[in-house]
Amino acid sequence: MKNLSIFALLFLATFSIAEDPFNLSSLQEDADELGIVTQPAVDALEESARQLFANEQCKEAIPVLEDYSKKANYLANIITSTLEPYYGASYDDRKEFPLNKLRALIPYESLANDYKRKRNIAFAMRGECLMKLGDNEQAVPVLMKALDLMSIDEEEWWTRTNTNLLSIVDVNI
Repeated sequence: MKNLSIFALLFLATFSIAEDPFNLSSLQEDADELGIVTQPAVDALEESARQLFANEQCKEAIPVLEDYSKKANYLANIITSTLEPYYGASYDDRKEFPLNKLRALIPYESLANDYKRKRNIAFAMRGECLMKLGDNEQAVPVLMKALDLMSIDEEEWWTRTNTNLLSIVDVNI
């Protein structure tokens, strides 16, 4: 009976997570909201956002940082989608994939990861700007999301964001 229950759960889980291969709705929503993003356009947004942030023009920086973080994320997702045939392959197929072809994919994976890191930093900058403008109710969730997205190797922004968040909630150790 126990084995039958486990089988039934696995069977249901398999069918409940199956996706409709023709459902483009979430992809279309992103395209409708953000348009077709290009690397030069996202890089220009980054420059504008960083300049506004560096000049402490937080009121002007916040919408640019939000737009930049969304578009950097979307660009990272677009780049990552080009790697899906490899990542979606079976373990055996990936193991048999020629090394020279795998090496050709590495720059795309690195570029996607770079844009994800940039997105994370834009979140942290936006949260810091909200905090500087005294909008702590908006700053807290943005800073928390920035920390949620960050990896351990983003130590400078991790520390800075951590300090900002804890200062809002008056945590001192």
